[in-house]
Amino acid sequence: MAKDAHSLDPREVHFPPTDFEKFHERIQRDSEFNDARLEIRRKLDALGKHLVSAISTKEVELVSRASLHHPYQHNGFRVASQWVYLSRGERERKAIVRHLGVDLGKDLDQNYTHSILVLEISEKGLEIALRIHKGAWWDGENLKRACASREYRTKLASQLQLLKEYGLRIGDHRRVRPCGELTERDLAEALSYYKPGDHWLHIERAIDRSDEFVTEPQFLDRVESEFRTLIPVYQIIRWSKKNDRLFGSA
Repeated sequence: MAKDAHSLDPREVHFPPTDFEKFHERIQRDSEFNDARLEIRRKLDALGKHLVSAISTKEVELVSRASLHHPYQHNGFRVASQWVYLSRGERERKAIVRHLGVDLGKDLDQNYTHSILVLEISEKGLEIALRIHKGAWWDGENLKRACASREYRTKLASQLQLLKEYGLRIGDHRRVRPCGELTERDLAEALSYYKPGDHWLHIERAIDRSDEFVTEPQFLDRVESEFRTLIPVYQIIRWSKKNDRLFGSA
């Protein structure tokens, strides 16, 4: 019998080749594999809870949630991948709701309608990313307004350049701009195509299922290190009281 997520030691979590096979196209819609995918969800949930505990601070309060493991309307009745995502905690959500009002603030009840830190598994391997959900227009618009400043673009570009294994992508555009090579001008050009409320914004790294990152014993340490590396960029791009270009509270 599978362990409950609360009792699963995150240091015991690894993804063997059979885990990636659970996302093969021929079984993505098959509910008979729900129990097998539930095992993946429990692993992701354990990793998410560990990451929240490890990297949350007073300035960056995070909560975690694992995605659906069974075909449902929210995933198009197809489980092509599963993920765990970290998003802003309750205190920050309440701060935005005070500005947006109750009706608009309902969008924040969904954990993923935010800037999120993501660990995703699919048949090909893993992906680690920082994403602004297309519905999180408050984060996206805040970023766009902030990046009207050359000084701000330079600061963000400098942080992105440290993410040498990552790429910047707008929406479903094919073009991926290597973060390690981004200049302030490159960032201005990329964001000119970004429309908050319509587009996702992705800062992402793909890791092949056979990569040592996945197979080495220190997997948890590597994942935690990657998420810590993304935190400075997360702080720069998301809306917060200290990073407010929308409501005038900065």
